Amino acid sequence: MQYLVLALIFIRPFIASLAYPWVNSVYSLALIASLLLWMAGNPAWRRESRNIFLPAAVFILALAVSLYFSIDRSKSVAEIYKYLSALLLILGMQNLTERSRKVYLSAILICGISISIMAIYQYFFGFAHLQVFISKQNITSPFIADYLRQKRVFFPFVTPGILAGYLTMVIPLVLLYKKKVWLSLPLLIALFLTASLGAFISLFLTALVYMLLKNDFKKTKLVFLSSLGVFALLVLIIRSVSGRGHLSPAFSIIMRLSYWQDTLEIIKLHPFLGIGLGNFNLVYSRYAHNSFLQFWAEAGLIGASSLAWLVIACLKRGAGKISLLSKDKEKLLLLSCLAAFLFHNLWDFGFFLPEVSLIWWTILGIFAAPRPKDGL
Repeated sequence: MQYLVLALIFIRPFIASLAYPWVNSVYSLALIASLLLWMAGNPAWRRESRNIFLPAAVFILALAVSLYFSIDRSKSVAEIYKYLSALLLILGMQNLTERSRKVYLSAILICGISISIMAIYQYFFGFAHLQVFISKQNITSPFIADYLRQKRVFFPFVTPGILAGYLTMVIPLVLLYKKKVWLSLPLLIALFLTASLGAFISLFLTALVYMLLKNDFKKTKLVFLSSLGVFALLVLIIRSVSGRGHLSPAFSIIMRLSYWQDTLEIIKLHPFLGIGLGNFNLVYSRYAHNSFLQFWAEAGLIGASSLAWLVIACLKRGAGKISLLSKDKEKLLLLSCLAAFLFHNLWDFGFFLPEVSLIWWTILGIFAAPRPKDGL
Protein backbone atom coordinates (compact mmCIF):
# COMPACT_ATOMS: atom_id res chain seq x y z
CA MET A 1 0.00 0.00 0.00
CA GLN A 2 2.91 2.37 0.68
CA TYR A 3 3.87 2.15 -3.00
CA LEU A 4 0.39 3.27 -4.01
CA VAL A 5 0.77 6.23 -1.65
CA LEU A 6 4.18 6.90 -3.20
CA ALA A 7 2.68 6.86 -6.71
CA LEU A 8 -0.07 9.26 -5.65
CA ILE A 9 2.45 11.65 -4.09
CA PHE A 10 4.55 11.49 -7.26
CA ILE A 11 1.68 12.52 -9.55
CA ARG A 12 0.25 15.16 -7.20
CA PRO A 13 2.12 18.17 -8.73
CA PHE A 14 0.79 17.30 -12.19
CA ILE A 15 -2.86 17.80 -11.16
CA ALA A 16 -3.75 21.50 -11.03
CA SER A 17 -6.53 21.77 -8.46
CA LEU A 18 -7.92 25.00 -9.93
CA ALA A 19 -7.85 23.85 -13.54
CA TYR A 20 -9.17 20.32 -12.96
CA PRO A 21 -11.39 20.38 -9.84
CA TRP A 22 -13.09 17.05 -10.53
CA VAL A 23 -9.81 15.25 -11.15
CA ASN A 24 -8.50 16.84 -7.97
CA SER A 25 -11.51 15.55 -6.02
CA VAL A 26 -11.07 11.99 -7.29
CA TYR A 27 -7.36 12.12 -6.58
CA SER A 28 -7.90 13.46 -3.05
CA LEU A 29 -10.37 10.69 -2.20
CA ALA A 30 -7.93 8.09 -3.53
CA LEU A 31 -5.07 9.54 -1.47
CA ILE A 32 -7.07 9.71 1.75
CA ALA A 33 -8.40 6.16 1.28
CA SER A 34 -4.91 4.82 0.52
CA LEU A 35 -3.40 6.52 3.56
CA LEU A 36 -6.14 5.18 5.84
CA LEU A 37 -5.70 1.63 4.54
CA TRP A 38 -1.91 1.85 4.85
CA MET A 39 -2.12 3.13 8.40
CA ALA A 40 -4.73 0.54 9.34
CA GLY A 41 -2.41 -2.21 8.13
CA ASN A 42 0.58 -0.83 9.99
CA PRO A 43 -0.49 0.61 13.36
CA ALA A 44 3.11 1.45 14.33
CA TRP A 45 2.34 5.07 13.43
CA ARG A 46 0.36 5.38 16.68
CA ARG A 47 3.43 4.73 18.75
CA GLU A 48 5.81 6.76 16.61
CA SER A 49 3.53 9.81 16.40
CA ARG A 50 2.66 10.11 20.09
CA ASN A 51 4.67 13.34 20.41
CA ILE A 52 2.62 15.07 17.71
CA PHE A 53 -0.75 13.45 18.38
CA LEU A 54 -1.95 16.14 20.81
CA PRO A 55 -1.20 19.15 18.53
CA ALA A 56 -2.73 17.21 15.63
CA ALA A 57 -5.90 16.57 17.67
CA VAL A 58 -6.07 20.24 18.70
CA PHE A 59 -5.65 21.29 15.07
CA ILE A 60 -8.58 19.05 14.05
CA LEU A 61 -10.67 20.55 16.84
CA ALA A 62 -9.76 24.08 15.73
CA LEU A 63 -10.82 23.25 12.16
CA ALA A 64 -14.13 21.90 13.50
CA VAL A 65 -14.72 25.12 15.45
CA SER A 66 -13.88 27.18 12.37
CA LEU A 67 -16.27 25.08 10.30
CA TYR A 68 -19.09 25.58 12.81
CA PHE A 69 -18.71 29.38 12.80
CA SER A 70 -17.95 29.68 9.06
CA ILE A 71 -19.84 32.32 7.11
CA ASP A 72 -20.34 29.71 4.35
CA ARG A 73 -20.06 26.14 5.61
CA SER A 74 -20.35 24.57 2.17
CA LYS A 75 -17.12 26.27 1.07
CA SER A 76 -15.40 25.29 4.30
CA VAL A 77 -16.43 21.66 3.97
CA ALA A 78 -14.96 21.65 0.46
CA GLU A 79 -11.60 22.79 1.89
CA ILE A 80 -11.34 20.28 4.74
CA TYR A 81 -9.83 17.56 2.51
CA LYS A 82 -6.58 19.56 2.16
CA TYR A 83 -5.91 19.51 5.88
CA LEU A 84 -7.16 15.97 6.41
CA SER A 85 -4.77 14.79 3.69
CA ALA A 86 -1.95 16.80 5.30
CA LEU A 87 -2.51 15.25 8.73
CA LEU A 88 -2.74 11.74 7.32
CA LEU A 89 0.47 12.29 5.36
CA ILE A 90 2.35 13.37 8.48
CA LEU A 91 1.08 10.37 10.44
CA GLY A 92 1.59 7.99 7.53
CA MET A 93 5.21 9.01 7.08
CA GLN A 94 5.90 7.71 10.59
CA ASN A 95 5.61 4.19 9.09
CA LEU A 96 8.50 4.66 6.69
CA THR A 97 11.63 2.59 7.07
CA GLU A 98 15.10 3.96 6.31
CA ARG A 99 15.07 2.60 2.78
CA SER A 100 11.48 3.69 2.14
CA ARG A 101 12.31 7.24 3.21
CA LYS A 102 15.09 7.44 0.64
CA VAL A 103 12.76 6.10 -2.04
CA TYR A 104 10.16 8.74 -1.22
CA LEU A 105 12.69 11.57 -1.29
CA SER A 106 14.14 10.30 -4.57
CA ALA A 107 10.64 10.20 -6.07
CA ILE A 108 9.97 13.80 -5.01
CA LEU A 109 13.27 14.90 -6.58
CA ILE A 110 12.64 12.97 -9.82
CA CYS A 111 9.20 14.55 -10.06
CA GLY A 112 10.75 18.00 -9.59
CA ILE A 113 13.32 17.36 -12.32
CA SER A 114 10.57 16.11 -14.67
CA ILE A 115 8.53 19.24 -14.07
CA SER A 116 11.63 21.39 -14.66
CA ILE A 117 12.17 19.73 -18.06
CA MET A 118 8.51 20.35 -18.92
CA ALA A 119 8.87 24.00 -17.93
CA ILE A 120 11.99 24.38 -20.10
CA TYR A 121 10.09 22.79 -22.98
CA GLN A 122 7.32 25.32 -22.44
CA TYR A 123 9.81 28.17 -22.76
CA PHE A 124 11.18 27.00 -26.11
CA PHE A 125 8.10 25.40 -27.67
CA GLY A 126 5.03 25.45 -25.41
CA PHE A 127 4.23 29.16 -25.54
CA ALA A 128 3.60 28.99 -29.28
CA HIS A 129 1.01 26.25 -28.75
CA LEU A 130 -0.49 28.17 -25.84
CA GLN A 131 -0.79 31.31 -27.95
CA VAL A 132 -2.76 29.39 -30.59
CA PHE A 133 -5.06 27.93 -27.94
CA ILE A 134 -5.68 31.34 -26.33
CA SER A 135 -6.48 32.88 -29.72
CA LYS A 136 -8.98 30.12 -30.55
CA GLN A 137 -10.64 30.41 -27.13
CA ASN A 138 -10.63 34.22 -27.29
CA ILE A 139 -9.05 34.49 -23.82
CA THR A 140 -8.23 38.11 -22.95
CA SER A 141 -6.78 37.88 -19.44
CA PRO A 142 -4.08 40.58 -19.01
CA PHE A 143 -2.12 38.29 -16.68
CA ILE A 144 -1.90 35.51 -19.27
CA ALA A 145 -1.00 38.05 -21.95
CA ASP A 146 1.87 39.35 -19.81
CA TYR A 147 3.11 35.81 -19.06
CA LEU A 148 3.22 35.11 -22.78
CA ARG A 149 4.92 38.40 -23.56
CA GLN A 150 7.69 37.82 -21.02
CA LYS A 151 7.80 34.03 -21.54
CA ARG A 152 7.67 33.33 -17.82
CA VAL A 153 7.25 29.56 -17.49
CA PHE A 154 4.62 28.11 -15.16
CA PHE A 155 3.62 24.66 -16.49
CA PRO A 156 2.06 22.56 -14.94
CA PHE A 157 1.03 25.11 -12.30
CA VAL A 158 -1.21 28.15 -12.58
CA THR A 159 1.39 30.92 -12.16
CA PRO A 160 5.18 31.31 -12.47
CA GLY A 161 5.32 32.13 -8.77
CA ILE A 162 3.73 28.83 -7.76
CA LEU A 163 6.13 26.87 -9.98
CA ALA A 164 9.03 28.84 -8.50
CA GLY A 165 7.87 28.12 -4.95
CA TYR A 166 7.67 24.42 -5.75
CA LEU A 167 11.17 24.39 -7.26
CA THR A 168 12.75 26.21 -4.31
CA MET A 169 11.29 23.52 -2.05
CA VAL A 170 12.72 20.66 -4.14
CA ILE A 171 16.17 22.05 -5.03
CA PRO A 172 17.83 21.31 -1.63
CA LEU A 173 17.09 17.58 -2.12
CA VAL A 174 19.73 17.48 -4.86
CA LEU A 175 22.43 17.89 -2.23
CA LEU A 176 21.45 14.52 -0.75
CA TYR A 177 23.30 13.05 -3.73
CA LYS A 178 26.72 14.65 -3.53
CA LYS A 179 28.05 13.05 -6.72
CA LYS A 180 24.98 14.06 -8.73
CA VAL A 181 24.83 17.78 -8.10
CA TRP A 182 24.45 18.23 -11.87
CA LEU A 183 20.82 17.17 -11.35
CA SER A 184 20.21 20.67 -10.04
CA LEU A 185 20.84 22.15 -13.50
CA PRO A 186 17.31 21.69 -14.96
CA LEU A 187 15.81 22.80 -11.64
CA LEU A 188 17.86 26.00 -11.58
CA ILE A 189 17.24 26.74 -15.27
CA ALA A 190 13.50 26.32 -14.83
CA LEU A 191 13.61 28.49 -11.70
CA PHE A 192 15.40 31.25 -13.61
CA LEU A 193 12.85 31.01 -16.44
CA THR A 194 10.01 31.70 -13.99
CA ALA A 195 11.59 35.14 -13.42
CA SER A 196 10.33 34.96 -9.85
CA LEU A 197 12.17 37.47 -7.70
CA GLY A 198 10.56 36.05 -4.56
CA ALA A 199 11.93 32.57 -5.30
CA PHE A 200 15.54 33.72 -5.38
CA ILE A 201 15.02 35.71 -2.19
CA SER A 202 13.55 32.55 -0.61
CA LEU A 203 16.55 30.49 -1.72
CA PHE A 204 18.94 33.15 -0.43
CA LEU A 205 17.28 33.13 3.00
CA THR A 206 17.18 29.32 3.02
CA ALA A 207 20.88 29.06 2.19
CA LEU A 208 21.65 31.59 4.91
CA VAL A 209 19.68 29.57 7.49
CA TYR A 210 21.46 26.38 6.38
CA MET A 211 24.88 27.98 6.76
CA LEU A 212 24.00 29.38 10.19
CA LEU A 213 22.77 26.01 11.47
CA LYS A 214 25.71 24.21 9.90
CA ASN A 215 28.08 26.95 11.06
CA ASP A 216 29.74 26.61 7.69
CA PHE A 217 30.90 29.81 6.03
CA LYS A 218 33.51 28.37 3.71
CA LYS A 219 34.45 30.29 0.59
CA THR A 220 32.44 28.00 -1.71
CA LYS A 221 29.30 28.48 0.41
CA LEU A 222 29.73 32.25 0.42
CA VAL A 223 30.18 32.22 -3.36
CA PHE A 224 26.93 30.25 -3.74
CA LEU A 225 25.13 32.68 -1.44
CA SER A 226 26.50 35.63 -3.40
CA SER A 227 25.41 33.96 -6.65
CA LEU A 228 21.82 33.76 -5.40
CA GLY A 229 21.95 37.46 -4.60
CA VAL A 230 23.29 38.22 -8.08
CA PHE A 231 20.57 36.11 -9.70
CA ALA A 232 17.91 37.93 -7.66
CA LEU A 233 19.33 41.26 -8.81
CA LEU A 234 19.46 40.03 -12.42
CA VAL A 235 15.82 38.92 -12.31
CA LEU A 236 14.86 42.29 -10.85
CA ILE A 237 16.66 44.13 -13.65
CA ILE A 238 15.18 41.94 -16.39
CA ARG A 239 11.65 42.31 -15.10
CA SER A 240 12.08 46.04 -14.53
CA VAL A 241 13.25 46.55 -18.09
CA SER A 242 10.89 44.18 -19.89
CA GLY A 243 8.00 44.01 -17.43
CA ARG A 244 4.88 45.98 -18.11
CA GLY A 245 1.63 46.30 -16.27
CA HIS A 246 0.76 43.37 -14.04
CA LEU A 247 4.18 41.74 -14.04
CA SER A 248 6.51 44.61 -13.22
CA PRO A 249 8.19 44.29 -9.79
CA ALA A 250 6.81 47.63 -8.61
CA PHE A 251 3.25 46.60 -9.49
CA SER A 252 3.67 43.24 -7.73
CA ILE A 253 4.94 44.87 -4.55
CA ILE A 254 2.22 47.52 -4.49
CA MET A 255 -0.55 44.99 -5.08
CA ARG A 256 0.78 42.65 -2.40
CA LEU A 257 0.88 45.48 0.12
CA SER A 258 -2.73 46.24 -0.81
CA TYR A 259 -3.74 42.58 -0.43
CA TRP A 260 -2.08 42.39 3.00
CA GLN A 261 -3.81 45.54 4.17
CA ASP A 262 -7.21 44.22 3.07
CA THR A 263 -6.49 40.88 4.72
CA LEU A 264 -5.64 42.59 8.00
CA GLU A 265 -8.99 44.35 7.85
CA ILE A 266 -10.71 40.95 7.61
CA ILE A 267 -8.64 39.70 10.55
CA LYS A 268 -9.69 42.72 12.64
CA LEU A 269 -13.35 41.85 12.04
CA HIS A 270 -12.91 38.11 12.75
CA PRO A 271 -9.73 37.81 14.85
CA PHE A 272 -10.36 34.60 16.81
CA LEU A 273 -12.61 32.36 14.70
CA GLY A 274 -11.97 33.70 11.19
CA ILE A 275 -14.40 33.73 8.30
CA GLY A 276 -14.13 30.00 7.62
CA LEU A 277 -11.91 27.93 5.36
CA GLY A 278 -12.39 28.70 1.66
CA ASN A 279 -14.28 31.94 2.27
CA PHE A 280 -11.35 34.27 1.65
CA ASN A 281 -11.79 36.50 -1.38
CA LEU A 282 -10.58 40.03 -2.07
CA VAL A 283 -11.83 42.44 -4.70
CA TYR A 284 -8.92 41.81 -7.07
CA SER A 285 -7.61 38.47 -5.82
CA ARG A 286 -8.82 35.25 -4.25
CA TYR A 287 -5.52 34.98 -2.38
CA ALA A 288 -3.75 37.29 0.06
CA HIS A 289 -0.30 36.44 -1.39
CA ASN A 290 0.75 35.75 2.19
CA SER A 291 -0.41 32.31 3.28
CA PHE A 292 0.08 33.04 6.98
CA LEU A 293 -2.20 36.07 6.94
CA GLN A 294 -4.77 34.31 4.78
CA PHE A 295 -4.96 31.23 7.01
CA TRP A 296 -5.37 33.52 10.02
CA ALA A 297 -8.22 35.30 8.22
CA GLU A 298 -9.87 31.99 7.35
CA ALA A 299 -9.31 29.93 10.52
CA GLY A 300 -8.85 32.71 13.04
CA LEU A 301 -6.21 33.00 15.73
CA ILE A 302 -7.34 29.67 17.20
CA GLY A 303 -6.80 27.83 13.92
CA ALA A 304 -3.55 29.60 13.10
CA SER A 305 -2.14 28.93 16.58
CA SER A 306 -3.04 25.24 16.44
CA LEU A 307 -1.43 24.93 13.00
CA ALA A 308 1.72 26.64 14.26
CA TRP A 309 1.79 24.26 17.25
CA LEU A 310 1.50 21.23 14.96
CA VAL A 311 4.27 22.40 12.63
CA ILE A 312 6.57 23.37 15.51
CA ALA A 313 5.95 20.01 17.19
CA CYS A 314 6.96 18.21 13.98
CA LEU A 315 10.04 20.39 13.56
CA LYS A 316 11.05 19.93 17.19
CA ARG A 317 10.61 16.16 16.99
CA GLY A 318 12.64 15.91 13.81
CA ALA A 319 15.36 18.36 14.72
CA GLY A 320 16.12 17.16 18.23
CA LYS A 321 19.08 19.04 19.66
CA ILE A 322 20.50 21.79 17.45
CA SER A 323 24.03 20.55 18.16
CA LEU A 324 23.10 17.14 16.70
CA LEU A 325 21.05 18.62 13.87
CA SER A 326 24.08 20.49 12.55
CA LYS A 327 25.84 17.15 12.02
CA ASP A 328 22.94 15.46 10.20
CA LYS A 329 23.12 16.50 6.54
CA GLU A 330 19.86 14.86 5.52
CA LYS A 331 17.86 16.54 8.27
CA LEU A 332 19.44 19.91 7.51
CA LEU A 333 18.52 19.59 3.85
CA LEU A 334 14.96 18.52 4.64
CA LEU A 335 14.71 21.49 6.98
CA SER A 336 15.96 23.66 4.12
CA CYS A 337 13.14 22.35 1.89
CA LEU A 338 10.61 23.20 4.59
CA ALA A 339 12.11 26.65 5.20
CA ALA A 340 12.18 27.52 1.48
CA PHE A 341 8.45 26.82 1.19
CA LEU A 342 7.64 28.87 4.29
CA PHE A 343 9.75 31.80 3.11
CA HIS A 344 8.09 31.78 -0.30
CA ASN A 345 4.64 31.76 1.28
CA LEU A 346 5.39 35.09 2.88
CA TRP A 347 4.54 36.58 -0.53
CA ASP A 348 2.71 33.80 -2.38
CA PHE A 349 -0.12 31.30 -1.88
CA GLY A 350 1.25 27.81 -2.60
CA PHE A 351 0.05 26.68 0.85
CA PHE A 352 -3.52 26.68 -0.47
CA LEU A 353 -2.76 24.65 -3.62
CA PRO A 354 -2.50 20.92 -2.74
CA GLU A 355 -0.40 20.20 -5.82
CA VAL A 356 2.39 22.06 -4.01
CA SER A 357 1.50 22.03 -0.31
CA LEU A 358 1.01 18.26 0.01
CA ILE A 359 4.61 17.75 -1.06
CA TRP A 360 5.61 20.08 1.77
CA TRP A 361 3.47 18.15 4.25
CA THR A 362 5.08 14.92 3.04
CA ILE A 363 8.57 16.32 3.62
CA LEU A 364 7.49 17.59 7.04
CA GLY A 365 6.22 14.10 7.95
CA ILE A 366 9.47 12.50 6.77
CA PHE A 367 11.49 15.07 8.73
CA ALA A 368 9.50 14.33 11.91
CA ALA A 369 9.60 10.54 11.47
CA PRO A 370 11.93 8.33 13.53
CA ARG A 371 14.98 6.87 11.84
CA PRO A 372 14.45 3.09 11.92
CA LYS A 373 17.35 0.76 11.15
CA ASP A 374 15.28 -2.00 9.58
CA GLY A 375 14.79 -2.26 5.82
CA LEU A 376 11.67 -2.67 3.73
